[in-house]
Order: sequence, then structure tokens, then C-alpha cells
Amino acid sequence: MPALGGFVVSGNPELSASIGDNAVVAGEDTTLSLQINNQGEVDYGSASGLEAQVTNARGMTVDLQSGKAPVSIETNQQTVGQLPGEASTEVPFDIAVAEDAEPGTYTLTAKVDYEYYSKITQSDSGLRTYNEKTETDTFQVTLRIEDSARFEIVDTESDVQVGSSGTVGVTMENTGTETASDTSVTLESLNGDLTFGQSSSATRYAGEWAPGERKTIEYQVRASSDAEQQRYAFRATASYDDSDGVAHQSDGLSMGVVPLPETDFELSNVESSLRVGEDGTLSGTIRNDGDLVADDVVVRLTNQLQNLTPTDREYSVGTLGPGQSAEFDLDIEASDAATSGPKQFVFVAEYRDNEGDARTSDDLPTRVDVAPGSDAFAVSIVNGSVENGGSTTIGVEVTNTANETLSAISAKVFADSPISVSDSEAYIDELGSGESTTISFNVGASGALPKQYPLSLDFEYDDTDGDTLLSDRYRVPIDVNERSGGGGGFPLTLVGVGVVLVVAIGGYMRFR
Repeated sequence: MPALGGFVVSGNPELSASIGDNAVVAGEDTTLSLQINNQGEVDYGSASGLEAQVTNARGMTVDLQSGKAPVSIETNQQTVGQLPGEASTEVPFDIAVAEDAEPGTYTLTAKVDYEYYSKITQSDSGLRTYNEKTETDTFQVTLRIEDSARFEIVDTESDVQVGSSGTVGVTMENTGTETASDTSVTLESLNGDLTFGQSSSATRYAGEWAPGERKTIEYQVRASSDAEQQRYAFRATASYDDSDGVAHQSDGLSMGVVPLPETDFELSNVESSLRVGEDGTLSGTIRNDGDLVADDVVVRLTNQLQNLTPTDREYSVGTLGPGQSAEFDLDIEASDAATSGPKQFVFVAEYRDNEGDARTSDDLPTRVDVAPGSDAFAVSIVNGSVENGGSTTIGVEVTNTANETLSAISAKVFADSPISVSDSEAYIDELGSGESTTISFNVGASGALPKQYPLSLDFEYDDTDGDTLLSDRYRVPIDVNERSGGGGGFPLTLVGVGVVLVVAIGGYMRFR
């Protein structure tokens, strides 16, 4: 009964709870909106304007518990404040659905704590009293885990090199419970150094994709010459239709690609037979120090050196796999004007990468020596002696000291008085490098003292290029010996005897 001259109002909040969009899929991280409705009831009261106070839920807190559902509630208890009667509010909770969650309907528990005034009494004098209560409501809300396709990246492969194009392969698996139809996968580069031609993304069609099935989708990617050996970010997104023909798009799946370094080459075992005034060879070994196969490899000499002329600047060594090596050599002519000493030669390796694009390595410098010029021949005397007043046949051993075969060799010998040469020329058809032969000349001596006299000889010859050259002049000694026996000269002993006889006869005649 109302108080005399006053009034009484009584009632309570009437709460209910539900999840608006309660459909999720296995492996999904999402946010659930828990909707709290207050249909507050007034049990007794008049139009005093205090009815709203007895139906108002104050100091409300909401806690969501997963129970036996295969989900994890990531949000702690939420504070709502107050919820008047005839009002509703949405309380968000982040959840993670287990990867292996079976499709079906599950129950979650929502626990709501709040305070309210169950009765408000006002006396005739206007004094009010409040009956306050604390209430806990527990609600069972449903969560539905549906069949759905879901995608994960399980592997990535790349052979993209810095400054070149290559293939990026992305292996993905449908880890969901439903077949995806009309599937396409878009791969997007999140940087400017690795691109799909002129575009930052590319899409490939994958078709029907069953649960548990893995597919590898390949993309052509180019790495700029400024790219570094670091992990560049990419994002893959699958678009597909479900069993009802409804279009879906997966969350973006992150992945990284590390470009391979440019193919490196190394020169080793570089040797030179170069000598001033001669043709020689520059040889060595080139090795592929990169991680990929280099096709159609050509070693090319790039720099120009004065008075050193390559016959050919390129040498093809073919295909070199990682770690493989091949030998090369280049013929180089060193003119007579060339200088001896260390010289730097710069090579590059030209090749084709795995996409067939022509590439050129960094410079490959090497330092070799050019030897001083040498005589084309070495000569030495054989049987080099002659008696004064007589003649003999001497032999001269000739050795080819050049690095090539010499031909049409004409030798000519010269002598000064008292040495004479009656047969001054000899001919050698061909003489290989390092080979020797002996040629003969007829030499005489007249009025010579017993000592050594010089003979000079030179050679005119053809090299392997067909050029006719004239050698330096060589000097060899010849020994002149005193003649033994008669003929030719007048013996000094007879001269002595004659002088003695003349003196003796003159003395005798004078005495007589």
C-alpha cells in the first residue's frame, strides 16, 4: 500500500543476451558482438517519473566464457556502465576459433553482473528511500562453426636474382572443411624493388580447391638492380565461391622473398707466355661462384693495352653450374714496341640467366707479366777451329728459342780478314719451338796469329703469321791454330836454320 501522502514504485531490469552474427569458421580470428537487451518491468507504481530508475541496470559488467566450445575468448570482462529499460547494447569480444574445430553449434556462457533499485518509496514530506539489489544473470548463447574453405601458405620458393627476373612459387593448402570453387590467388608485393613487371600485384587462377589439397601457384617476379639480399614482404589473398555460390575472400596471408645475389665469377690460375716481340697466350680458369646455372658463358677481354693485340677477345666456355669451372685462353701478339713488366688485363663474363636474359658480370681484373723480348735463336759453334793458312768446315748449332715454329730460315755468315768464308749461306726449312739443328760453313785463315777471331751471322725467317723477319746479328768465336806439317806456309824453324848457315858462310869467306 502506498504511504500516506506519498508513493511507492517497484520493479526490476529484465535482461536477455544473444550473438547477432554467430557464424564463424575454423581457424578464424574474429570479433563477436554480444547483444544485451533490457526489457525492464515495473511491478507497482504510479506516474511519478521514477519507473525508469527501477528498470535501469547500473554498474553492469559482462563476461563471456567459451565452455566446451573450440574457441578462445581473447577479451577480458567488459564494463558497460548502465543499461536503461527498453534499451540494448552491444559488447564486443575477440575470439580465436581453433584450427581443427569441427563444424557445428556450440554454447557460450555470458555472465552479466549489475545493480538496480527494486523499490523506491517517497514520504509525504518528500523523503525517498531506495532498496538496492545486486544481481547476476547467466545466459547461454550459441555459436555456429560453419563449413568453409580456408587457406594457409605452407611453402615458398624463389630463384629471383638481383637485377633479373625469376619465378616465385607459393604453395598453399585449403585447411578448411569446404571445397572452394572458381578460386584465384592474388600475390601483392609490398615494396618497389620486387615487382610483377610494371605492376605491384599479379593474379593466377587455381580453380576448384578441395579441403586438404595443396597447390603451388607460380609468379614471374623481377628484382631491380638496387634490390638487396633481405626478406621482402608479399601478401597472398584467395578469392573463391562457397558451395552456395557466395563469393568470399580470405584474409591476407603474409610471406617473404629473399632475392638471390647476382651470379659471381672468379678468375684463377691465370698464366701468361707473353713476351715482347712475340705471339703469346693468356690462359686461366673461370668459376661460377653463384647459386644458379649460367648459360652460354663467354669470357671477354674488355680493356685495350698499347702494343698488345688480341687475336680474338672472346672465349666461349658454355654452361657453368654453381661451383663449376672451365679453362680459357686467348692468343695475344706483343709487338716489338711493347714494354715488359706487369700488365693488368680486365675480363668480364657474359652469360644468360635462367630467364634467358643476357647478363654481364662485374669486372674481373687480373695482373700478369709480359717478359722482355728474346732472340729468336740461340747459336753455338761446333768444331770451330782452323789452321793458319788452311780452311775447314765448321758447324753452327741453331736452336729456336721463340714460342712458335719458324720456317724458311736463311742463315748468312760474315767474317773479316784474316778470316775468310767461301760458303757463307745455309738454309733450314722449318724449326719448331725449342728444336735445334746444325748448319755448316767453309772457313779459311791466312796470315793469322794463333788466337780466336769472331764470326758473325744472322737469319731471315718467316713466323707463323707469314711475316718475314730479320734476326739480330749473332757472334761466335773461331780458333786459329798454328799449322803443323808442310804446305802452305814457310816453317819458322827452317828460317832459323837458314840464318845460321848464312852467318857461318859469311864468316868463313871473310876469314879466307
